Amino acid sequence: MTTLPPKPTHNFFPLRFSPPPAVSETERRRMIEIDAYLRAEQRGFAPGHEVQDWAAAETEVDRRLAHARTLTGITID
Repeated sequence: MTTLPPKPTHNFFPLRFSPPPAVSETERRRMIEIDAYLRAEQRGFAPGHEVQDWAAAETEVDRRLAHARTLTGITID
């Protein structure tokens, strides 16, 4: 008769990363700056789209941070 290994009594995810610390406003702004720059670079730095690049970058960074908080269970008060 074959014996199965015991079921784990806790969740073990060897590839799971530690939850990221809360992102400061300075770090958030830097992330937006980088994302906006990369958007402008993709357009070849054509002028006239700076506000749209910034708004899109801000939306994307906030979406990513919210997703990370959802995955890790971190709440921001």
